[in-house]
Amino acid sequence: MIYKQLSYLPILFQVDEGIYLDVEKFLLRNKLAFNKILVVSGGSASRELAQNVIDRYSWDHLVIDSNAIEQVERLKEHSLSNRFDLLVAIGGGKVLDVVKRVSYLTNINHLSIPTIISNDGLISPISVIKNHDGKTQSVPGMMPMGVIIDLDIISKAPLDYLRSAAGDVLSNLSSTNDWVLALERDNEHINDIAYHLSRSAANCIVHFEKKDLRYKPFLRQIIQGQVNSGIAMGLAGSSRPCSGSEHLISHAIDYLGYSEGVLHGTQVASTSLFTLFLQDKLLDEHLDFAKKTKIPLLFTDLLNVEGNDYIKEVLEMSKFMRPGRFTVLDLFNGDEVIAKLESFKQTVACA
Repeated sequence: MIYKQLSYLPILFQVDEGIYLDVEKFLLRNKLAFNKILVVSGGSASRELAQNVIDRYSWDHLVIDSNAIEQVERLKEHSLSNRFDLLVAIGGGKVLDVVKRVSYLTNINHLSIPTIISNDGLISPISVIKNHDGKTQSVPGMMPMGVIIDLDIISKAPLDYLRSAAGDVLSNLSSTNDWVLALERDNEHINDIAYHLSRSAANCIVHFEKKDLRYKPFLRQIIQGQVNSGIAMGLAGSSRPCSGSEHLISHAIDYLGYSEGVLHGTQVASTSLFTLFLQDKLLDEHLDFAKKTKIPLLFTDLLNVEGNDYIKEVLEMSKFMRPGRFTVLDLFNGDEVIAKLESFKQTVACA
């Protein structure tokens, strides 16, 4: 049958070795059929993988070179004028973000085959796009109707990306604690299923016995955690289940330009250790996870500036990153948070 109704949560999800060429098989087993399919890839490593898919199925192909708004407009126009009814995104975050955004704008379904995982944007309803001024913005995107993750491809990614992927899932613990705090202090609504999906995603990797980023069973658990995180955000209708005080601090660091070359997931994971401490929820197992995956225990070590004045500036700026989002940061003033940071450093030194 031809799949006409858009999927707001993924209905196809495959994680295994050597499966990226089996797109049509997975569509058929879900009784899905499409008239005209466009494969979208990047211009480097993902292009070769895309070509293999195209050679097998004789589908159309378009290469995009960035997540700039111009690429969104280009893909949107190409998709509508050629009447494609399925987009297959093969690539890293930029390719997936552009396709998610175009799918949202055009009501064309899409399927993702990621070549790198580094954060929970894999299936989230958020696209990170650069506007006409070159500034990065988070805008609505359409969750993919399907995800095919080939462990042979993902496991070859640089360790920094795999570490970032694990770290972004870890930060769910801090964000969900903030969500409960917002319920208690600010009367914010909680979606229980989204809350538990987000927390279970984090707890499953924290308690995994062999925390080796090259170990495929652990990598599979990280991927499942990312997918559950994305579904949690879809159910909640916002990033709230996976974005709290730790993300606000990270966004402030980025806004101020106080870190360089640090992947998002690693930064929010490191920051979440401190915000868990602020929440009085930091456990030895969280620090142990960070040590075994080589996530820095002190987020201040990731900064390219030193001194409490800069840290205080980051913490103050963080409160303006998402107006109206209540977190543990709202319980402290700048001097109090700096004092907490000093106590946290002592805790880490003894860990």
